[in-house]
Amino acid sequence: MLHIQGLLRKQKLGRGINAVHRVIQQIHYVQIDTISVVERSHHHVLHSRVPNYTPAMLEGLLSKRQAIFEYWFHAAAYLPMADYRYYLPIMAGYKQRQTVDKKLRREIISRIKAEGPLQSRDFENLSGHKSGGWWDWKPSKRALESLFLSGELMVRERRGFQKVYDLTENVLPGHVDMSWPTEQQRGHYYARRMLAALGVAQAKEIGYARSTVKYFSNHNIQNSIDSSLQEMLESGEVTQFDLNGLKYYCLSDVLARVPKKMGRKHMRFLSPFDNLVINRKRLLELFDFDYQLECYVPAEKRKYGYFTLPILFGDELIGRMDCKAERKQHRLRINNIWLEPKTRLNEKFIDALTLALHSYMLDLGCERISIVKTDSKTLMQQLATMPLLQ
Repeated sequence: MLHIQGLLRKQKLGRGINAVHRVIQQIHYVQIDTISVVERSHHHVLHSRVPNYTPAMLEGLLSKRQAIFEYWFHAAAYLPMADYRYYLPIMAGYKQRQTVDKKLRREIISRIKAEGPLQSRDFENLSGHKSGGWWDWKPSKRALESLFLSGELMVRERRGFQKVYDLTENVLPGHVDMSWPTEQQRGHYYARRMLAALGVAQAKEIGYARSTVKYFSNHNIQNSIDSSLQEMLESGEVTQFDLNGLKYYCLSDVLARVPKKMGRKHMRFLSPFDNLVINRKRLLELFDFDYQLECYVPAEKRKYGYFTLPILFGDELIGRMDCKAERKQHRLRINNIWLEPKTRLNEKFIDALTLALHSYMLDLGCERISIVKTDSKTLMQQLATMPLLQ
């Protein structure tokens, strides 16, 4: 799993914009999220796999190279452009289920044709609606999102995290295959893409976004996935095995490509929306790591903190860190670090943690670290010797 996800070895998929493209192709999707306590999730996920990543690289793939596109997976996500055709049934299903006022649609389309790519705020006076907050979308914003989800519009780029919409015909490259996939093709697509991204998976994990797909396209994709898995088992493309009493699948050539030795252990602080940890039940079953994001939990009910990051050390999830990038003070504030009971505080661990904290601080544009507390007095004492600790 970790090898496939690009998290077992440092720089497995390389550096630079081409490496960013390889990561998105490899892990299938990168979830987009607005929370920026430390760094927005899509940037965090890519930075965890490409050491010299910058947001400009992602923007370049979206708006200049048109190598990726934005759409809905189990949440808003960046996806490989080569996969576009498999989302056509979802777009068609959404168009059937959601209606847009015809006059409003004509005005939006005609304005974009005449003026070029536009943002939601460019339509503020179109409906005479005044928003009462981010949850109170005006009719034009809802119409733009409906046209986007139905495939009539695409996101050309994002400015200050705000979508810039354009006509699909102006964004979609001419070489993209637009042939309508059969249900068998879609089943094989999900099975191959998700197994290639996850390494090993149960059938239900391959169809992780199936509820969204079913809602949009009026089809339970899990049926197609199950049928495709059986065909791929019979052909030898897929291997089935039992793990912890559960039935798992993997592409038959995957195990041969996994390195025999892990090499030096590296430590990473993962986004709560990282592809490795986003399926919390899967994470518990395979890593014995019980993780929940508590920013949506009332403060008095939080066990760990507002925005805790899972800590990956080598091939184990060994703890979590609650932190915040205080950019005005150029400081990475660490509210707490919790370690799993089995974690050993030896010299290699402390060296790896110190190096990871220093690198993470620099990646976030900070100059110093403030550690409020940890769940271990020994760990706190050892970290107190860090030169950048203030």
